[in-house]
Amino acid sequence: MSETSQQAVSILAVEDDPGDFGLIQAYARLDKLGINGGKELLTWAKTLAEGIAAARSNKPDVVLLDLSLPDSAGLATVQAMRTALPGVPIVVLTGHDDSALAVAALQIGAQDYLVKGQFDHDALGRAVRHALVRNVLERQLSESVQRLELALTGGDLGTWDWHVPSGDIAFNQRGCEMLGYALNEIEPVITSWQKMVHPDDWPVINAALEPHLMGETQMYEAEHRMCHKDGHWVLDRGKVVKRDGEGKPLRVAGTYLDITRQKQAEKILMDSRNCLKEQVGKMTSQMKELRDEFEDVNTTLRVLLNNRDKDKSAAQDAMVREMSQEVAPFLLKLKKSIRDHKQARLLDVIENNLQQLASSYGNTNVCTLLFWQLTPVEIQVASMIKQGLSTKDIATALSLSPETINVHRKHIRKKLGLSSKADNLRSHLTSLPG
Repeated sequence: MSETSQQAVSILAVEDDPGDFGLIQAYARLDKLGINGGKELLTWAKTLAEGIAAARSNKPDVVLLDLSLPDSAGLATVQAMRTALPGVPIVVLTGHDDSALAVAALQIGAQDYLVKGQFDHDALGRAVRHALVRNVLERQLSESVQRLELALTGGDLGTWDWHVPSGDIAFNQRGCEMLGYALNEIEPVITSWQKMVHPDDWPVINAALEPHLMGETQMYEAEHRMCHKDGHWVLDRGKVVKRDGEGKPLRVAGTYLDITRQKQAEKILMDSRNCLKEQVGKMTSQMKELRDEFEDVNTTLRVLLNNRDKDKSAAQDAMVREMSQEVAPFLLKLKKSIRDHKQARLLDVIENNLQQLASSYGNTNVCTLLFWQLTPVEIQVASMIKQGLSTKDIATALSLSPETINVHRKHIRKKLGLSSKADNLRSHLTSLPG
């Protein structure tokens, strides 16, 4: 009910004394309560039963309830009316200035109380309006509490509330269940919480809690273990919510969350990372060993290849020397003694082939590899073609028929990969190295 001082309020007065009701009616009119455009919004009931029936017929904004009715008396009257009208504020009317009774009525749900004969219209108006405002605030507080409980339940959070001077601490049910206990199994004192903290984790807690209690940090937060039957991990958060005039903490409240699964996942991840790191270290060491072995092999291979080149060079020099000293003089004498032109030409071919053989000795070049594919006769024919001899001259020199020489020419072309007639065999042989 907003702006209740200016808004009409419907009132149910449950009062068996006509004189007391007349006084309530007069005060309400003076304070402009229960009046809406000249229409009175004040309902009178003489008994509790009549009041409940009237309220169910037309729900009021506030109830003025006498505690001495013909059909009910005392605190039971308040309880019955609250059951019949949940959420409607009640102002108790009593004929006795009994503070104990008034406090008891407030504890079971009444918003205020008035002693008959001791209040005027201002007090009545103030009591009604304050009851309406407090009722709204209590409803909002109840809704906030419900939302908080839903948030705590949804977040699976345990709560604690520590009164620092006395050492008293309160846990909620979920907080106790999180540690494997029922709510009544944990004594509500700070020493209970201290006993459940893992001894090895106190340095972590103190490093976060003490600066906060001294006002040096905005929040307290620590990850530590609690002595659950299985040794669970919790994330503990809290804040000083009240300090005294000297700044000393009076009350600290907070939450804790079971993070055991998170810690288990972190451990698995850490173990996997360490295992991977170990494997990488082993592989790095193995690769270094392999590189060292390869370097040794490469060094050995370089030495062998160098020795092979030296051996080839020495063999080539020896062959050239042998041909210069033994074969060349003999060929020169033979040339001088031969007068036939064709035989002389054949000697030139033989001399040229011997020179090529000497120069390419020990070299695995393209020409040598290609000539390995040819037969001895094909090698002779190829050498003569390279020297420019005709088919007829080659046939005469080798004592073969021209047809046979043509067959050899075809075989040589095929082995050298000359499939097109446009490819000249002599030009291809001349282009080969060696």
